Formats: sequence, C-alpha cells, structure tokens
Amino acid sequence: MIRVLWFAFKLAVLVALAYWLAERPGEVSIDWLGYRIETSVGILLAAIVLVAGLSALSYRIWRFLRRSPRSLGQSRQASRRKRGYKALTQGMVAVAAGEVDEAARQARRADSLLEEPPLTMLLSAQAAQLNGDEAAAKRYFSAMLEDPETRFLGLRGLLTQALRDGDEPQALDYVRQAHVLRPRTPWVLTSLFDLSERCGDLETAERALIEAAKIKVLPAPEAGRKRAVILLERAEAAARRGDRPAALAHAREANKLAPDLIPGAAMLAEQLIAGGQLRKAAKVLEKAWAAGPHPDLAALYLKTQTSGDDIERLKRLGLLTAKRPDHPESHLVLARAALKARLWGEARRHIKAAAGPEGLEHAPSDSVCRLMAELEEQENGDTAQARVWLTRSAGAPKDPAWVCTSCGAVSARWSARCGACKSFDSLAWQPPPRVAPALSHDDSDDRGSGRGDGGGGTEIDARFEADPALALPKA
Repeated sequence: MIRVLWFAFKLAVLVALAYWLAERPGEVSIDWLGYRIETSVGILLAAIVLVAGLSALSYRIWRFLRRSPRSLGQSRQASRRKRGYKALTQGMVAVAAGEVDEAARQARRADSLLEEPPLTMLLSAQAAQLNGDEAAAKRYFSAMLEDPETRFLGLRGLLTQALRDGDEPQALDYVRQAHVLRPRTPWVLTSLFDLSERCGDLETAERALIEAAKIKVLPAPEAGRKRAVILLERAEAAARRGDRPAALAHAREANKLAPDLIPGAAMLAEQLIAGGQLRKAAKVLEKAWAAGPHPDLAALYLKTQTSGDDIERLKRLGLLTAKRPDHPESHLVLARAALKARLWGEARRHIKAAAGPEGLEHAPSDSVCRLMAELEEQENGDTAQARVWLTRSAGAPKDPAWVCTSCGAVSARWSARCGACKSFDSLAWQPPPRVAPALSHDDSDDRGSGRGDGGGGTEIDARFEADPALALPKA
C-alpha cells in the first residue's frame, strides 16, 4: 500500500511539473539544415526528455544483446558448479557411510561437472580405497602432489597407505615432507615422533617431541617422559658402540627428566660405575630406590662396593633399602643377602615381612615361597619342607615383571616398545595379570564352603588342606 501511494505521489509531481512547463510563456525557434522549427519552451523540454529516454532504453537493449551470450555461459557454468559441489558432498557422505558404489558414482559425476581436478581427486582416492583398489588410490594421491594446494592432502593419503602396508621407512619420508609444509600441525609432529623412533632416527624423534611441547601438542609431563625414554634409547645405542661420554650424557638427561624411570636410573648408574664414579652411582641408585624399588637397582648397588664379605654386602644393602624399609622388595633383597651370609634368623624375619601383614599362611608370592624353600634346606636340611614350599610356589602369585599396560604381554627386560603390540613406553614393573579358570556349577556351589577359588583360598590351597603330607609349614 505504501509503495502504491509513493508511486502515485511521484506521478502527480511529474504531471504537475509538465503542466507548469507547458504554461510557461515564451517560444523557441530553431533553424537547422534549411528547416525552421518553432515551438514553445515546454514542448521542447518534453521532446528532449523523450529523446533522452528513448536513447537510454536503446542503450540498455543493445548492452543486454551484447552481454547475453556471456551471461548465459556464466549461468550454465554456475549451475554445473553447483551440481558438481552437490555431487562432491554426496560422495563424501557415501565414503563416510561405506557405500562403495555410490561413492564411486558421485566421484565420477563430480569429476565431470567440476573443472577443478584437485577437488575431485581426494574423493576419487577415498572411493578407490573404499573399493579396495589401493593402486588407484595411490595414483590419485600421487597426482595431488603436483598441485601446491593439495600436496599436503596427498602426502597424508600416501602416509596412511604406507602405514597400512607396513612400509614405515616410506611413511617416515612422507611425514618428513609434510613437516616441511606444515611444521606446527599436531598430527604431523606426533607421526614424525612415532615413525622416527620406530625407524631408529632418535634425534629426529627427540626434536619432534621438543617442538610438540613448545606448541602444546603434548602436555609438558607427557612430553618430558617420552623424551626421557628416547634419551635412554640413545644412551643404550651409544653404549653399544662404545661411546661412553654420549651414553653418560643421555642417561643423565633421561634421569633428570624422569627420575622414576627405573631403566634410566640403572643406565646412569652403570655408566657412572664404568667411569669409576662409585659414590655418584650409589646416590643415583638410592634416589631411584626411594622412587621405586627394583632388584636390578640392588644388584648395581652392590657394584658400588669394591670389597667386603657377605656380611658387609648385607650391611651395604641395608643402606639402600633404608630408603623404602617397608617395601616388599626391600625385604626380599635383604632376605637373599642374609641367606647368602647364613644369617638364618635375619633371613626368616625378612621373608615373613615380605609376605605382608597376612603372613606366610595366606598366598605368599612366588619369591617368598622359593626363599622359604631355600631357607628350610640350608638351615635345617629339611628337603621335604623345601619341596612343600616349591610346590606351593607353583600356584603362588607371580612376582612383578615388565608388563605391557596396553596388551598385558610380559617381557623379560625393559624396552622402549612392547615386543608384542609395539606400544611406546607401555612396560610397567608390576605383577603379571592372572586369569582365573572357568568354574563349573559344582565349583560355584563350593565357594561358600571355601573349597572354590573365590571362597578363601586357591585350588592349591585346597590340596594342602586335603593332604596332610602337603600341610603348609607354620612360620
């Protein structure tokens, strides 16, 4: 309604203006090429306005006719692009949904509609991967390397394929190229660290960790721990090739970054002992024992004493275990040393302490059972009781070992990666997992009477109770 009123207002103003001009006095005379034109001022102005309007209209018609072919082409191209992007989007959705045929069809459609091959090559490569055509996918990803805008995407695709094929050196080469293009990308840094460590390029792995920590891709404690493990690997490599100064430097830095890393403290102590720095080695081992007792640390600690009999060795170990006097490993170390020194009472005291507050009557560990067997045989010459303890050790809880926290595999020695699942820094010093045997319905009924595994004792405990000859010796 407002627009109608506004148009009527403008029309009224125009009519009033024309009437006003027509009423103006005065005449105009024009002589041109033998012709004489006489008219009023109003008519002349109206004629001028009419000619100007016709000229403007003619110009617009001419410009439309001149530009119409280009406009039609642009409109058609825009329509193709719109349909191409729609096909590209639908193809990506099909890839995410795992629809092989639909993804391949939309990839071909997008490739025919879009005149931008870099946009469609990624979809074509993913569709080929989904279809299991790795060779075609590799061709598409390799073609993407030719365009600077898609080179990074191509490298990531080739990296994924190389990892899938198990070609770690080739994957490392791809991630190095990606690192040159985008050095601050999180997945590039983490992949560069992982592949460099796997392929033995420990210097590059360490640099990748430092960069990741700087841009906070990894939390500082995690990056420090991983770097300590890498430095420990470098220390071991330097020790193997006889480069003692490098081994000592790497081991010292690793111990500084992760004081609770037992193998790091052991490596540092070994290098200090090899260099004759026995007092420094002892301090390192005492600090490590306070963080986490381990039998390897005790064995190295004895090497810091150049002389002495078994009694002196027991006293020496007392200095180490004083850092964690109540820990079971401290009592086991002292018990072994007391047995070797033939101090039977001292040995028995520490064995009982290692068994824990519940004592020797309830599920002592494998080491406790074996030490008791050794004590019975050496002190009393009682081979029968020794056999009882050895039999009991077969079903006893296992001693701590290097256990992978990812897959549960047990390793005889520490390494940076689990030998089974290849997880990095996953080995922890802890008791191996125990899998309880499946129980029958009858066994389940026996639990309430204490004859089953969950009713107060293990199966081997039940055998001890059933056979008086295998009765558990009293502590």
